[in-house]
Amino acid sequence: MAAVSPTRDIWTRVAIDPIADPLARILAPRQRITPNRITAVAGALGLAAAACLAVGLLRLGGALFLLRFLADCLDGKVARAQASTSQRGAFLDVATDVVTVTAAYVALVWWALRTDHVHQAPALLLLGALSTYGWSLAHRKQLAAAAREGTGSAAFPPASTTPVLGWWLRLCHRTRMRPVPWSVEAETLALGLLPLAGPSAAATGLVGAAAFYGLATAVNLRRSWRIAGRLDAAASRRPEEVA
Repeated sequence: MAAVSPTRDIWTRVAIDPIADPLARILAPRQRITPNRITAVAGALGLAAAACLAVGLLRLGGALFLLRFLADCLDGKVARAQASTSQRGAFLDVATDVVTVTAAYVALVWWALRTDHVHQAPALLLLGALSTYGWSLAHRKQLAAAAREGTGSAAFPPASTTPVLGWWLRLCHRTRMRPVPWSVEAETLALGLLPLAGPSAAATGLVGAAAFYGLATAVNLRRSWRIAGRLDAAASRRPEEVA
């Protein structure tokens, strides 16, 4: 079976799409409901979630953050159903994601430090890893686009290579779902699900998020290094081909 690039995250495919797909079909025919307005709602929910997390209303903040992600997925589905996708809409969607997710992490870190639920070291590591993760991801995608390798993300391994998890890989191939949890699952856990479980779980989520973003940055840098090497090798061959 040929390798296929993953397209949907596990949380999105399993928990969000079953709700967002029928909801988008209901909302799309209504002209007053536009993708940009849904994005604005997602932004408002995200900022409200951050405010709640900052003052220690963890369960409310977690619930609002989960609703934010639902709205974030819904705007694109409505845009495609209305045939109203646009570059400005895509920019607004990404900008809203960056602002609200960052605000939620900063708010939760502020709460955790102020209430002594985490030490300074993991909190600072998380904020630092967040910034390097964003840069490493953007640079990997830029290099991959130059090399015509899509986004540079990992391809699906064939199900035959891992018999124990073959059923899972076949399911992921069939549904175009990423076989391993990644950034969406990390932020959903740290900012949505674990705050619902209370202060101890939320603090543990911050430490786990710091470890995840550090690892994800290392993975992105490793992929970027390999793609850059292939681009350099291709560039070095061009003079010989011209000659």
